Amino acid sequence: MFTSLMLAVLLFFFQTALESARLAMLRSQMQEALELAEYSVLSEYNRELLDLYDLFYLDLGYGGGAEETEYLNRRLAEFLDANLSSGETAGVDTWDYSRAADDRGSAYYEQAVSYMKQKTGVSLLQRLKTYEEYGEQASENEESYAQADARETQNLEELKKRREEEEEKSTPDPVSSTNSLKRTSILNLAVKEPEKLSGKKADLSTVPSVRMLLEGAGPRGRNEPGAGNDVFFLAYLLEHFPHAAEYLSGDRESGSWLDYQLEYLIAGKDTDIGNLEAVCGRLLAIREGMNYTYLLSDSAKTAECAALAAALVGVTMIPGLVEAVKQVLLLAWAFAESVLDVRRLLNGKKVAFYKDSSSWKLSLSGALEMASLSEAEEQEDSSGLQYRDYLGILLTLTGREKKIMRSLDAIEGVIREQSGGRWFYIDQCTDGFWMRTVCMNGQELSAERWMGYEW
Repeated sequence: MFTSLMLAVLLFFFQTALESARLAMLRSQMQEALELAEYSVLSEYNRELLDLYDLFYLDLGYGGGAEETEYLNRRLAEFLDANLSSGETAGVDTWDYSRAADDRGSAYYEQAVSYMKQKTGVSLLQRLKTYEEYGEQASENEESYAQADARETQNLEELKKRREEEEEKSTPDPVSSTNSLKRTSILNLAVKEPEKLSGKKADLSTVPSVRMLLEGAGPRGRNEPGAGNDVFFLAYLLEHFPHAAEYLSGDRESGSWLDYQLEYLIAGKDTDIGNLEAVCGRLLAIREGMNYTYLLSDSAKTAECAALAAALVGVTMIPGLVEAVKQVLLLAWAFAESVLDVRRLLNGKKVAFYKDSSSWKLSLSGALEMASLSEAEEQEDSSGLQYRDYLGILLTLTGREKKIMRSLDAIEGVIREQSGGRWFYIDQCTDGFWMRTVCMNGQELSAERWMGYEW
């Protein structure tokens, strides 16, 4: 009797152990099938996003426009069934999609930063960080020039009027032609071959930066937006988006969507010409401030302006008139040199950020006549910055959210013009999500798993 009881207990124990082993094996097979299903479904990433922008995203629209999460579930079920040695999938559900446009593009920002961290060298980072310093200096000097230009122009007009009233003598205006040029489009002054300008226009009424976007689980929080990561994101933008100088020089042929995309990130206008004009206006203002600051520090050039001012004014009893003419001469000289700087940048030449006597190009007479620009536009400052570098400076002065969302505008616009991309929406792109499945194999087994690209 005792032996029979012992055998019954042992048989129960062995049966339980065997069942536990069988369930463990089934769970192991299920986890292996889940892993293979993850690799399979994530291998259907959008190829154009990877080829053009080095981004891994699964397009939940699958090229059809409307989001097809049920199609994703079916694909997962198919891959699970193909990899389960026995049993079948009873159901699959997915949720909490991390979308590229989540948190105003922060999710995309984090992946872009991660990509650049894997390939960016220390020397490049150091150069990019100097853009911030240049940007701060440029903003300060730009404001100083604008204030001085308004102040000195008004002051000279008042003094000239006073002289006419008190001395009945007029004062020559040596900068009249320069001032008239200031009122024209910068593109008329800076672009050597206007016929090469792009006439493209984009419809911005439904771009990601303005439309209501689908919301997902949010960014992963690995490379959160901040000053340190902004440098890597700046490097990403400069590497993946084209600019006007590439097209004007003939180095790049017209592509998809707008051609001048870095300019769009800065200005946000719907035409290439509008964006280029806005950016060139900003560059002109930066160069005006920097050039004017240099002129004030160059005693020889200020003395040259003072001598010309004295000669133009002649004998007068109006205090400050000669000084006022000298100041507008300095401002006009800085303007002319700045126009030349922008012309050279668009022509693919380097321009020094901080000028000195060796990098200064125009004489005072050449600046007032604006006649020698074509002679000097081929000259280059060997240690200067290229057009792309100056765009980097302007990008540091552009708000983070604007850069992120406008770059998503450009990405979506470009992908839509690729083969099969007509119905592409960036907010339908996910790089990670949760899934739950139930499998039947003599017993119901369930599992949850996060699936996503590792970066």
